[in-house]
Amino acid sequence: MFLTSLPILFGFTHLISPLELSLFLLALLIGVFLITPQPSHYAAVDPYSRIYLYLQAAWLGNISLWRVFWPFFVLINLVFVYIDYRIANNTYTISSWKTVHGMVFLPIVWWIVAVWRCSVHTSSRYWASAARTLTLYLLLELFLRFIMSTQFPRLLFNCEMLLLEYGDC
Repeated sequence: MFLTSLPILFGFTHLISPLELSLFLLALLIGVFLITPQPSHYAAVDPYSRIYLYLQAAWLGNISLWRVFWPFFVLINLVFVYIDYRIANNTYTISSWKTVHGMVFLPIVWWIVAVWRCSVHTSSRYWASAARTLTLYLLLELFLRFIMSTQFPRLLFNCEMLLLEYGDC
């Protein structure tokens, strides 16, 4: 997260300063820690016979936190690195970039709900609040990417490509 968006925002825009963003992220972490309940100590269910059962159990908060958090966290960051690599090599257009973000939006909503519900299945309140905070940081990353694609497209995309529509840049 933030591999592409923060260097561009800090280097080419005056939207937010690094100190302001750091204070905001720290305040978000403290706020989430304060509202995170103490973890419960009952055994989590691990339904792995079918992917549907896994997705349903994660949505309902019935499996352990790390089994919900880490697979999707790694996957979404790989997707972001891949699409940022494609725009760095001028092989993606703005609309393709926005389409990928649209395709991952609903899985991100599922992941956020699953992480917040499954955070009671961890041994520490610190891990639960860290996982919850990272889900909110991912929402902030999506918001920053939306701002970059609408307000600052020339910072990311080669607007002289023939594939781009005139109105995109």
